[in-house]
Amino acid sequence: MKAETPNKVILGIILSILTYWLFAQAFLNIAPEVQATYSTTSSSIINLSVSLTSLITGIFMVAAGNIADKIGYTKITYIGIFLSIIGSIIIILPFHTSFLIIGRIIQGFSAAMIMPATISIFNNIFEGEQRRKALSYWSLGAFGGTGLASLFAGTMATFIAWQWIFIVSIVLSVIALFLLKNIKDVHDKNRGPIEFDFAGLSIFVVMIGAISIFITQGEVLGWGSLTSILLIAVFVIGLIVFVIVEQRKHAPFLDLTLFSNKAFLGTVVTNFLLNTAVGSLALFNIYTQQGLGMTAFSAGLITIPYILTMLLAIRVGEKSIGKLGPKPALVSAPLLLAAGLIMLSLTFLGSTAYIVSSLIGFGFFGIGIGLFATPALDTAVSTTPKNKVGVASAIFKMASTLGGAFGIAIIVAVYSAMSNTVSVAAAGSTAFIVNVVLLIAAFVFALIVIPKVSVKDK
Repeated sequence: MKAETPNKVILGIILSILTYWLFAQAFLNIAPEVQATYSTTSSSIINLSVSLTSLITGIFMVAAGNIADKIGYTKITYIGIFLSIIGSIIIILPFHTSFLIIGRIIQGFSAAMIMPATISIFNNIFEGEQRRKALSYWSLGAFGGTGLASLFAGTMATFIAWQWIFIVSIVLSVIALFLLKNIKDVHDKNRGPIEFDFAGLSIFVVMIGAISIFITQGEVLGWGSLTSILLIAVFVIGLIVFVIVEQRKHAPFLDLTLFSNKAFLGTVVTNFLLNTAVGSLALFNIYTQQGLGMTAFSAGLITIPYILTMLLAIRVGEKSIGKLGPKPALVSAPLLLAAGLIMLSLTFLGSTAYIVSSLIGFGFFGIGIGLFATPALDTAVSTTPKNKVGVASAIFKMASTLGGAFGIAIIVAVYSAMSNTVSVAAAGSTAFIVNVVLLIAAFVFALIVIPKVSVKDK
């Protein structure tokens, strides 16, 4: 696929992925403001709207990647951008909470289409070092958007209104459509009729739904209650049945053969565990507003070192691939994030000391994310057959979004459960440490599973 103006394509793709990573993810930081708008709605419904988009994105991204491989990456990107516009319009309609939920679901489908398709567009336009540079820009849009989400959302919610987040998203989505209008589409020329594994998708939805309900509602249901035990049983049985069914399918929902590649397996699992740190970003905003009485804007200002250090580290991670291979960056990143979260866990400090500790912590956080971003994404797409890049990138980003969704659910659930019996400072500290444990698991997995080899260009 040729692009007459690659810079316009890069900008258009960055704007398109920001519809999720900056604007849709901004909901992590404005739950109190949204709750104030829908004052008669329970907090559990508002919390559902916060995590719902990531969950929908993660569940349906692989299916979208499969379809994109068949019918064309540009077509799927266009559809995703249009859905983002529709979802944003529905969210800002102040009619009923149901509109909020529907809008967030549509945003989830939008992101599920945009992310694997745009990665595949880059993979087809560029090769070698140019591909790595383009994927660095993609990572910049994704992780940079996540980093800016707190400050951007806090600024909008504090000084204007939270609905303006999605008005800006609509405007930038229209610009993205204009910038991408001349891209020639590409798809698998040897494709047969599109086959869709409805059985695999259904089992996957039930399996993920069961574990999500257990994590998010376990405190209400009772962690050892019959309902909770049944939910765990549904997840375990569903996982076993899912693997058996997918291995027998000619065109499976999730191509398990990709996981025979240790580089791909190690990167995807590490990516999942690393992205649970999104839960700590959400927790930081909750704790600083509840425990320290900060505004959303003030809390967002503390995350600025994350943005600055990440911007610097992304290019370092990109350059390190050619010199050292991807493994050093992929192994060191979880440790850097863990160090950052340890600094955030020092909630026993006074307000001023804690703010200083958090500024340092977010610096480590940004370095870790920046080093990880491009080597991980490049490994996922460069070790995969070209006709499966769409589904491979979808699996990789599914790991990101589900990691983030489960991270939010687990970390916030720990905080909520403990804050009923101990101080919010102690609850916050414990929840951050839980996330540190998950990051150490990411380090161990990356160290053991990812091979010590350089990524070769296809």
